Amino acid sequence: MFSLPLSLPSQRAVFDILACYVLFRVLKWSVKPWYSPSPLRHIPGPAPESWFKGNLGQLFNAKGLPFHLGLGEIYGGIAKVHGFFGDEQLYISDPKALQEILIKNPDAWEETEVFIETNRIIFGPGLVATTGDVHKRQRKLVNPVFSPTNLRNLVPVFYNVAERLTDVLMREIRSRAGVDGFSVLDMSEWMSRAALETVGKTVLGYSFDPLDSHAYTNAIRELIPTLFSLSLVRQFAPFLVQLGPAWMRRKFVDWTPHWAVQKVKNMSDVMHNTAVNILADARVSMRRQNEKTLISLLLSANDTAGRNERLSEAELTGQLTVMIFGAQDTSSSALSRLVYQLSIRPDIQAKIREEIRATGATDRHLTVEEIFALPWLDAVLRETLRLYPPVPFVRRTALQECTIPFGHDSSVRIPQGTIIFLGIAGANRLPSVWGPDAKEWKPERWLGGDMHRKGDYSVRLPGIYAGMMSFLGGKRSCIGYRFAQIEIKILLISLISRFEILPTEDDVVWNLSQIISPSVRIMKEGVEAEEKGLPLRVKLVD
Repeated sequence: MFSLPLSLPSQRAVFDILACYVLFRVLKWSVKPWYSPSPLRHIPGPAPESWFKGNLGQLFNAKGLPFHLGLGEIYGGIAKVHGFFGDEQLYISDPKALQEILIKNPDAWEETEVFIETNRIIFGPGLVATTGDVHKRQRKLVNPVFSPTNLRNLVPVFYNVAERLTDVLMREIRSRAGVDGFSVLDMSEWMSRAALETVGKTVLGYSFDPLDSHAYTNAIRELIPTLFSLSLVRQFAPFLVQLGPAWMRRKFVDWTPHWAVQKVKNMSDVMHNTAVNILADARVSMRRQNEKTLISLLLSANDTAGRNERLSEAELTGQLTVMIFGAQDTSSSALSRLVYQLSIRPDIQAKIREEIRATGATDRHLTVEEIFALPWLDAVLRETLRLYPPVPFVRRTALQECTIPFGHDSSVRIPQGTIIFLGIAGANRLPSVWGPDAKEWKPERWLGGDMHRKGDYSVRLPGIYAGMMSFLGGKRSCIGYRFAQIEIKILLISLISRFEILPTEDDVVWNLSQIISPSVRIMKEGVEAEEKGLPLRVKLVD
């Protein structure tokens, strides 16, 4: 499995370096209270599980979503949690605090070093691995690629993938339907395939079919769960990336005797090499024919940009990988939750089917304007993204000492270097914003304009989409959120107009691996276990 054998000197070198780092953190933690009492000492929060890893084992845990949600419910909009070696961090879902961090004073906050350095290693210098002026320059060039006009031109491509998906599902159902006409299908698997194929066709003009035989698709689909299993190890990334030149750091990775580290290394290599080849092919295709894929638009914009605004080859490769990866995982997670929610609420599923049929969408493609004019479809999408955001939290680091307000009239001084969690899922469930039924899935709250707001109208979240945090807000908000809406809605239009979807008797659980994904509880040799997947009963509608 490993690129190089792990020799004894190599083991000792790695151990000595990590031991010195741990000793440094221990000494720093031991003496800090004597010269600098923490301004966070009065913020309530859960006790750390241990001094070494604090609450990180609870926060970065597949079963950790209730812990995340409980922080807001128990301690309010701001709670203190602990990282390694007693490091004090904050978990924030308070609207005023989020407004200050994301909108009013965004330059005081940045992605954590762990996030940036890990992404730089895996994806290259793309949008998720750059900060400051470099990030602004990249975003300025990439943002127009996702313009409403460009996305409108991609609608036929979205429909093409949606129709191919329904054709495949029809064959699956007809080949193994029961006497009642239903077949049990793993809809999580199909949503993942559809999301990846959509990204491939719209971004690259390239089909990933058949998915199971493509190393690149396997790398994309398995990366997040594997990275999440390394969440605690990743906290040391900012320290490890400073250990000598790049070739030496690569040796350390090669020598690391851990299956997940080696798997991430191999997946990163596959993604990078494939992206380089795809980028070269895209340039050739762009010259031969007038292709309107997102990557061709990006290349064209880069060619005409000013000298100081252009992206390097490494940056272009990074954007390509991030665009594919970012769109696939979050969209497949959202689609899986959407079809599940509709399966357990067949009454609302029927309402969507009726409004789709009323437009004549079974015989033609709807325009973007017609798609966004379907009230029940829009309400279901909004409510599902509100209550079940695919990414339940992100993290930030304070670049300078600052004071943030929270609650009615409180504030807290945050030292430079403090890491905070932005609780997306917690903020999306605040009764102060959404009313006393904030924890209920009620799509009807979105019907009738702003009537869904039953809370305090002066309390608003700084999100870019529907007043919620699911696509975040501010300078690092999701650049492809309009793309995601159109993609998801067209796939749902095709699915709901042709199929009836109902739940099985399986016990479905939703796990946290940074991005939420479904599994099923099973008994395996007398022991309770879980299998990835979302089995649902599906049949053709009349």
